[in-house]
Amino acid sequence: MDDIARLKEVVDDLQQRLRDEMRHRADLERRCSVLEKLVYRDPSTGLRTESYMHARVREEIDRCIRYPASASLVTLCAPNGRQDVVSNLGLRLSDELREADQVFRLDGHGLAILLVETPEDGARRVLERLAADLEQFIKGYGYTVTSFPVDANLAEDFMDLAMSRHNRLSQEIRPNGLRASSPQPSAPMH
Repeated sequence: MDDIARLKEVVDDLQQRLRDEMRHRADLERRCSVLEKLVYRDPSTGLRTESYMHARVREEIDRCIRYPASASLVTLCAPNGRQDVVSNLGLRLSDELREADQVFRLDGHGLAILLVETPEDGARRVLERLAADLEQFIKGYGYTVTSFPVDANLAEDFMDLAMSRHNRLSQEIRPNGLRASSPQPSAPMH
């Protein structure tokens, strides 16, 4: 009888330890999920991060190579000191664009919009459609459009070109929304 009571105690103890382990595991999984979201989302704005954009664009370019398709990356740049407006615009665009398209926050004062299965002319039509809203949010914004496979046919080249265009544009925009003088602007200004 004594052995049965001890065995029951051991089983009860093991069951309690199993419940504790399951609770700890669930908590750990929840924390991991939060950390993953922090990698993909900027906690202050809720927009997707630039590092996630690089990974996501590479995935999209790989998909475009496997299943011949186009993709475009539009970058928007605002004058310095307009980060709050850029974030609000990014959240609004996230709601207005197709579900497959994604909006990313770029370091500083910019946004990037990944338009899947969209060639360059389609990206320009999206910009035309959004022009009034963009101008309402940001006076003096600039943008670049980089398209796959027209501008580059490898993911690394595509991202290098897109970010180079965006960085050049952000350096050209002055705090008051005017371009610094340059012989050939890299992107339209509105």
